[in-house]
Amino acid sequence: MANENKVTTGLLFRLIVGIFVPILIAFLFMGCILFVNVDIGKFHFPSIRGIWGNSMNELGAASLKESITALNKSGEQIIQQKGEDVAKQVELQLKLMNRKLPMEKLRDDPVLKELAVQKVGLTGYTAVYDNLAVTHLHANPKIVGLDMRSLASKLPEFWKIFEASLSGKPVGGYYDWKDPDGSIRPKYMYNLPIKGTNLFVAATTYIDEFSKPAQVITEKMNQTQQLYAAQYNKRFGLLLFILTVVLLILLGVIYLYSYSVVRPIRHLAEVADKISMGDLKATVDVQGKGEIAMLGQSIERMQTSVRAAIERLQKRSGK
Repeated sequence: MANENKVTTGLLFRLIVGIFVPILIAFLFMGCILFVNVDIGKFHFPSIRGIWGNSMNELGAASLKESITALNKSGEQIIQQKGEDVAKQVELQLKLMNRKLPMEKLRDDPVLKELAVQKVGLTGYTAVYDNLAVTHLHANPKIVGLDMRSLASKLPEFWKIFEASLSGKPVGGYYDWKDPDGSIRPKYMYNLPIKGTNLFVAATTYIDEFSKPAQVITEKMNQTQQLYAAQYNKRFGLLLFILTVVLLILLGVIYLYSYSVVRPIRHLAEVADKISMGDLKATVDVQGKGEIAMLGQSIERMQTSVRAAIERLQKRSGK
């Protein structure tokens, strides 16, 4: 009897495992596809969640890059246009003045100074220098009269643009500028000659002044992305909860189904055990149709046959 219980208990376990494990593996595989990023050496398999997150990050980065590039191009054009306007204005003013005076005298003229040094962007400015790289009109009085070649070693990128402009052709380019707080920000400078003179105009400012709107838009995009990410995570959390509940329900259903199969087998095993012990009145109670019902009927016929055989033997013995 104990052996039969062990066998039927093992059958119940095998039925549950045989049905539930493949379903569990399918759910785990689906969960990996949804949630888990797999990185094994050169093999990379992103989850659906990972693909969404990466797509949003790449979209934000691409949008920021494209926006900054477009705004920087626009900023370059504004700086160039400002330099050209100042060069034209200074050219006209010099024609009205006594151009035979040395530049050291001319640079003290308030009108010329106002025309030569104008605001570019938020913090930038224009300046005027000659073909010897000596600055004559500048927003910073300390720079006036300075030979810009003295900055060649300190600001090589700046000097490279400055030196190229001395050839008489308009030149534009970027150089890094260190702020008082220690931060380094890129500036764009455009240099061009003033027609009919040995003078040049330099227009420069921080290029990120023009890309700030893109950064504001990007911050808003990031906020929106975080909002959608939070909603997305909630949906995934709900999905994970639903999958867990479904698995538990399946486990319960599989157990009940497996038990409904094993229970009549246990009953038949007990009946067979009783018959083997001489109890020919044990009741075979198996409902329904199918193989188990047929087995029950076979045991019942066997019980009847054994009972009839015993009765025949008893009658013969009585005679």
